[in-house]
Amino acid sequence: MKKYARITAYALIFTMLTMSAWGERTAMAAAIEFTDSLNTQVNKAADEAGGTKRTKLLKQYADFSKTQKDLSSLDSKISALHYNNETRLTAARKKLKEIDKSTIAKLDEQVKSVKNKYQPLFDSYSTVSKQATAAKKLKDKSLYSLLKTQADGLKTASTLARQDIRNKESALQAAKKERTRKTEEIRKILGEVDPHKTKIKSEKSIISSSNKLITTEWSNFKAAVKKSDADRSSDALARLLTLSAQVQKNKQNMYNLEEKISASILKAEKKMP
Repeated sequence: MKKYARITAYALIFTMLTMSAWGERTAMAAAIEFTDSLNTQVNKAADEAGGTKRTKLLKQYADFSKTQKDLSSLDSKISALHYNNETRLTAARKKLKEIDKSTIAKLDEQVKSVKNKYQPLFDSYSTVSKQATAAKKLKDKSLYSLLKTQADGLKTASTLARQDIRNKESALQAAKKERTRKTEEIRKILGEVDPHKTKIKSEKSIISSSNKLITTEWSNFKAAVKKSDADRSSDALARLLTLSAQVQKNKQNMYNLEEKISASILKAEKKMP
């Protein structure tokens, strides 16, 4: 079996799989393979051209081969960073929903508990007050005096109880307000991610267009080199190098944007309780 000096099938498959993990996969150029057969054709075309044309063609071919390897390596770096970012972003958003959740649940339970605790007291105060009012209307002074004394005592206790409830309700509201402050601050930081993702989408679109042109030029190059047409082969390689340089620039932009996303996530993570 012939050995191939090319972007390996593994690298191509890995790149396609990881690119799909980005959501909208950047359209890739058709598989570019530097096979023994193609290498032989390039060497033949170069040898027949001779002189500076030979040197130029071989250098262009070597440079393009190296560029493809560099792009494959960059794809792997982008994919790895993107996957890590998405994993951390999902975890951060999940954790955001849990901020102070247990604290607020505990305070809410305390409010409910203290209200239930004091309800019998409030009921007793209401009942005795009504009885005192009825005794007064009946002009039963001794009964009124007794009930009034009981009502006054229950009123004092009820006032203290209501203050206890208010204190616990205030603590609950303060905790909710603090949670809102924390979550809004973190959401604002995580919101920095979306503009970067929009820019990444734009870079992908440009890469997709460039890859279509690369596919066409690669076909032109193979057709020319098969005919040992050094001039046309060189022209096609020149265009391929220009297009690949643009793709490399766009992919580097994507990597830089993923790094900015990573920095925003880290900033949010540090704000998490």
